[in-house]
Amino acid sequence: MDYLKSGKKVLQNEIKALQALDHSLSDKFNAAAEVISNTEGKVIFLGLGKSGHVAKKCAATFSSLGIPSFFIHASEAFHGDFGMMAKNDLIVAFSFSGKTEDVVNGVKYCNQNNIPTIGISGDSNSLLAKKSRIHLDICVNDEADHLNLAPTSSTTNMMALCDALASSISEQKGFSRSDFHTFHPDGSLGNQLEDDKRK
Repeated sequence: MDYLKSGKKVLQNEIKALQALDHSLSDKFNAAAEVISNTEGKVIFLGLGKSGHVAKKCAATFSSLGIPSFFIHASEAFHGDFGMMAKNDLIVAFSFSGKTEDVVNGVKYCNQNNIPTIGISGDSNSLLAKKSRIHLDICVNDEADHLNLAPTSSTTNMMALCDALASSISEQKGFSRSDFHTFHPDGSLGNQLEDDKRK
């Protein structure tokens, strides 16, 4: 079995998807970043399945870069977790298809309660795109695996898009290495930043 050849093909497919995302970024990215930057409450990431795992990671990244955030599972939201949301919060909802029922219904709930929404999917004509105040397309037509089924390119692009949002917003806010250390005082990163302070 030539695992190396197969592995390289997956990486090449994911790189192509990332390049497509890079070329696609437009004023919608600016609009989303501006809304997030001006949010007075917290940025809440909504998703389920593999997109939910991505949403959890994105919430953690945003928080570490000085943008208070947390994750809500789209299904759990309908069983009490909507109580975690407030009027001054912002929802970022993930669904590759843009059709995931609980995610779309979660956005509809937010619209009814005047909570702004950003949808992230792979279909600009999807229900999620139509119901979200701002929609960002991750520009993935095919997954990277040999079956074109497993969430690979889609989850990579979702994560990369959120990394781009988080880092650009944090940079514009003037978030520094010292600020990062405040939120990350331990572990190898914390120790590295502590060493920087001593120099």
